[in-house]
Amino acid sequence: MTKKHFYFFVAAVLTAGILTAQSWKRRKADEYYYRYDFDKAISLYESLRDKDAEVYRRLAEAYWMRGDYDKAAAAYGEVIKQGGYGADDVYRYAYLLRMTGDYEGARKWMEVFARLRPRDSRAVRFRADPQYYKRLLEGDPDVSLKNVSVNGPYSDFGPAYYVNKYIVFTSSRGGMFKRVWGGNAQPYLDLYKAEITSDGDLTGLEPFYGEVNRKYHDGPASFNRSGDYMVLTRNIYDRKVKDNKLWLYESRKEAGGWTDPEPLPFNSPDYSCGHAALSPDGQSMYFVSDMPGGMGGTDLYYVEKDAEGRWGTPRHLGSSVNTEGNEMFPYFDTEKGYLFFASDGLPGLGGLDVFVSKRSADGSFGEPVNLGAPINTRFDDFALIFRDHKGYMSSNREGGKGDDDIYAYDHLRRFEEALKDYYLAGTVKSDEYGQAVEGAQVEVYAADSLVASLRSDASGRFAVKVRPGSYEVRASKEGYEPARARVEEGMFGDRDSVEVELVLSKPLVAEAPDICSVKIEPLYYDLDKWYIRPLDRKKLDQLIDFMKRHPEVKVEIASHTDSRASHAYNWELSRKRTMSVVNYLTSHGISRDRLVAKWYGETRLVNECRDGVSCPEWKHQLNRRSEFRILGCEEENRE
Repeated sequence: MTKKHFYFFVAAVLTAGILTAQSWKRRKADEYYYRYDFDKAISLYESLRDKDAEVYRRLAEAYWMRGDYDKAAAAYGEVIKQGGYGADDVYRYAYLLRMTGDYEGARKWMEVFARLRPRDSRAVRFRADPQYYKRLLEGDPDVSLKNVSVNGPYSDFGPAYYVNKYIVFTSSRGGMFKRVWGGNAQPYLDLYKAEITSDGDLTGLEPFYGEVNRKYHDGPASFNRSGDYMVLTRNIYDRKVKDNKLWLYESRKEAGGWTDPEPLPFNSPDYSCGHAALSPDGQSMYFVSDMPGGMGGTDLYYVEKDAEGRWGTPRHLGSSVNTEGNEMFPYFDTEKGYLFFASDGLPGLGGLDVFVSKRSADGSFGEPVNLGAPINTRFDDFALIFRDHKGYMSSNREGGKGDDDIYAYDHLRRFEEALKDYYLAGTVKSDEYGQAVEGAQVEVYAADSLVASLRSDASGRFAVKVRPGSYEVRASKEGYEPARARVEEGMFGDRDSVEVELVLSKPLVAEAPDICSVKIEPLYYDLDKWYIRPLDRKKLDQLIDFMKRHPEVKVEIASHTDSRASHAYNWELSRKRTMSVVNYLTSHGISRDRLVAKWYGETRLVNECRDGVSCPEWKHQLNRRSEFRILGCEEENRE
């Protein structure tokens, strides 16, 4: 079991119900389970003759905490076999299958999860790219990884830069205090320091200052640029604080050493805070918490100091980076605006995967990018720090020296291409005369999942930031028929944006309670043409349907032209337009004696665009029309 799993584990295990009338073995196993003594809990759970779903659920969690993912997945498989499972069980099963390397099995169960909980952000992201793992496994061949020399047989993780030449990290190798934590039979966590060598290795291992390391878990820590201020994570064993929460503490380096760490003001007995990532000036930081108001297990937060140097109120980073799962171990590169963090809720290869998101000028973060192989594996990969495309990270992958190990990496660049801003943009227009439609509702879907919703501006324009991929764009507005446009991934190519045009059409027939209140919109024509445009055929189909449902209705069709060309030519052109409509209607079953055909050339313009007047094209378009009138409703149809 990796020590990092202790962080916020309490929140997960306390969601399980307490059974009544349990056997002695069952009660004792539960007692060990809640004390994080998983070896003893596993032994007793396995010895039970009749295991219900809850026993298998706890067995799976215990095996997972001990790092035995195959047995954890098998136990969750038994939960599924017994039936009565919920969406959380399905997600956990898919998650554990991923950690065993069974990506196809994980995909199948994620499909079940997506059906059970379609609005969950994990389901939405999965449906957008169900076979994402194939792309991630291809990896970045330029990245190099090296297991650093100071790793030991236990857990070493959570590296932090310290005055440029050192790395301070968290380790369970055992220091001043030899107490052992039952969760993994390893010593409690302490902070250690090692020097960075010219080739990126770590050497000269020694305990970090003794006044910081205490009796129980200490670390990880984060430092300001000058190395005289730090914030560290520490678990508190206090009878007044239920469930031994994690808190953040601050300490300053003075002449006599580091001051006694003091808890930060936003800690609470009701939730945990940890994994600080300080800014270089020490005036702000990102951190992790399961405080109320989050999205799931643990979420990422941001907090700043005020003018007096006091920490303010934490701000949740929102759904762009946080999920219903767990986000942990943030690191922020202030020069590039990159936020690196680990998550088990975003689409990944294993347990925790490392992701990166870029901060925008307004402080928001874009869609996270999975760093892929070799940074991420089917195991837990986390706590990555970054400088000039190299740095350090933690992992419990195969081939390490201990439980969690620290790895030095270099040439991590490819993700920057994925962080580029790509846009899906376009214009919403009306089919009447091609004018922009303001305030249209525009929705962008990926694999039937809504990824963006916005409104067109006064110019009918819209733009949304996306990843290159396949999308469907839908536009709608009251009084118009909706429109759709399809965007394929290949349309992006080397471009950073794709343009679409969405043409909204007004329904030809606006139904009303009585026939004489029904409104029939005009049809419009291209310059010097009398054919019916494709969109208008759909409108005429509405009129056909209306007339078939109301066989008593007769309709007058009157066509017009703009003022360009001669009167005689326009008179004939308007006749052709009327007959085009008549022929279309009669060819679809409407009797000719129900239609009255009229035409007026350019004699009935709707605006000032007569001969000799200069007008924009859209105004001429208003005059090129066929109008409809329900006969027998003269008063109601009169303007």
